[in-house]
Amino acid sequence: MSLRRGIPSLTALQAFEASARHQSFSKAAAELQQTHGAVCKKVNELEASLGVRLFDRVSQRLMLTEAGAEYARRIRVHLEQIRQDTRAIAAHRECPMLRIAVGLTFGAQWLVPRLPRFHDAHPNIQLRLIGRDQPTYFHDLNFDAAIHFEQSPLPGLAGKVLIADDEIWMVAAPQFLAQAAEIDVAALPWIHTRDLPAAWMAWSESVEQTRIAHQGSDHFFDYFIMAIHAAVAGLGLALLPRILIERELLGGQLMRVGNYSAINAEKTYFLYPEQKREWAPLVTFATWLDAEIALYRNQRDGADGERPIAGIA
Repeated sequence: MSLRRGIPSLTALQAFEASARHQSFSKAAAELQQTHGAVCKKVNELEASLGVRLFDRVSQRLMLTEAGAEYARRIRVHLEQIRQDTRAIAAHRECPMLRIAVGLTFGAQWLVPRLPRFHDAHPNIQLRLIGRDQPTYFHDLNFDAAIHFEQSPLPGLAGKVLIADDEIWMVAAPQFLAQAAEIDVAALPWIHTRDLPAAWMAWSESVEQTRIAHQGSDHFFDYFIMAIHAAVAGLGLALLPRILIERELLGGQLMRVGNYSAINAEKTYFLYPEQKREWAPLVTFATWLDAEIALYRNQRDGADGERPIAGIA
C-alpha cells in the first residue's frame, strides 16, 4: 500500500484502529464486517508503508508496540472527528444553517423579538445572527445574507429595500419629561449617536433659519442601542430612528416629543450574493422577512393616531 500525499487509506486506518482496540484481528474483522485475512492484510500493508512495526505477534496474540499504541491513540481522535463531521454535514442537510449579518441594534430591537414566529413556522432552518455594524462583504463567505443600513446598496450584491420611509423622531422618557418645568429643547440635555452625527443640526435648522445654540449638556454614544437605553434611563432628549424604538414607544418607556420628523437617509436593505438567490433557506427567510415588514408597517401606521405626543414650549 502506497501513501497518497503521505496519508494511508481510510480503510487501513480503520482496520488498524479496530485491531488495536480489540487487540485481535478476528474481533476487528467482525466489527468491520470483513474477513480476518482482509484486516490482517491491511494492517500488514500499513506497517510496510510506514516502515514501523505497530504490533508484536506473541503466541497468536496481538500486542501493541510503543509506537503502535501512540499511533492508535492519535488515529482514534481523527477517526472520531471524521464521524462527528459526517454526522454534522448530514444534519445540516436536514436542518440547514442560515447566517445573517445584522446591525446590533436592529437585531436586538426589531429582529430578535420576531424570531419565535420564524422558528415556529420553519423549525428545520437554523439561524445564526452575527452582529455587524460595518459594511458587510461576502468575498470571505462568512455570511449568507445581510440586513444592511446605508444610503445605497453595497455593489455586486443582489437584494432589495426593506424600509425606505423610516423617520427620525425626537423622544424622551416620561419621567425625564415630568421633571422638566417646560420642554425647552435647547435647554435640555441632548443624546447623540455616531451614526446620526448631524441629526440635531438638522432639527435645529428645521426650527430656525440658523442653528439653535444648545444650552444643555450633551451625551455621546457609538451604538443606537446605547442611546436608546440612555433615553429610557432619562439622560435627555434623543433623535432616533423610529423602527429601532417601536417597542419602547408602545410600552411607554419613551414618548415622542413634539411632531418633528425627518426621513432617515439610511435605507434598510436585505442583501445576499447572487449565487444564493434561489437557495431555499434564503428564499424562505426573505419571504418571512417581507411578511414581518408588512405587519410592522400596518401596526406602525395604525398606532400613529393613538400615541401621545409631549408638546414643546
